[in-house]
Amino acid sequence: MTEERVYHILVTNDDGVQAPGLLALKRALEGLGKITVFAPDHNWSVAGHNKTMHKPLRVQRTQLADGTPALITNGSPSDCVGLAILGLVQPKLDLVVSGINQGPNMGHDITYSGTVAAAMEAAVFGIPAIAVSLDTFESGKDFEPAARFAALLAAQVLKEGLPPDTLLNVNVPAIPGDQIRGVMFTRLGKRIYQDELVCRQDPRGQDYYWIGGAPPSGIIEDGTDIGAVANGYISVTPLNLDMTDYRLLRALERWQSALSRTIQESQ
Repeated sequence: MTEERVYHILVTNDDGVQAPGLLALKRALEGLGKITVFAPDHNWSVAGHNKTMHKPLRVQRTQLADGTPALITNGSPSDCVGLAILGLVQPKLDLVVSGINQGPNMGHDITYSGTVAAAMEAAVFGIPAIAVSLDTFESGKDFEPAARFAALLAAQVLKEGLPPDTLLNVNVPAIPGDQIRGVMFTRLGKRIYQDELVCRQDPRGQDYYWIGGAPPSGIIEDGTDIGAVANGYISVTPLNLDMTDYRLLRALERWQSALSRTIQESQ
């Protein structure tokens, strides 16, 4: 009799190990296999794809609010994934799920997001990955609808797999589960940032700065992650690590001869 395979899923985030979204995600995924929780020891929001190369990384054991054992590190979300894949946890991972982030990661947000970066790190190593975010910065919001969907999507990914160098970026509207209208597979939308430079002075009269401003908005357009979430749908956006603009690459071919000739003539 063939023994049924047990999948190994890594759960991480960028809000820190005690974030409520992490606990909700872990609980929702428990029915799919062995769960290892490995998260940063503090908040790394807007960390991007940060990888620690200039100082030692420390790893310790802790517990989540429900008593579940977890690993923590002083490193970034990407470090959590890298350490796990490189052998700190066993057996080999079948899936990495990052989140549930408090705050959306849509459009250009993905270049800043530590949540998405953790999933990207998994994709670099060839491990299927999902990043999950809830479209609110307010505390006390219900993560359960996002967690339930993450588990459904994770089961599908474990069954079907993902192409190499890809990941799925999920954004869930912060509305009651019975008001969510469905799921849309989308492209990235267009973010509009409202950053402001805030200059203040310390007690010694020296200037210091904050990058402040209102939360970003976005263009509500059909087919995009921003448009889907604004209209009450869960957005799932497939991302590829290959960021080459192939259309522009073809257009630039006409520059090639002229630039090459200029280089040769200048030598």
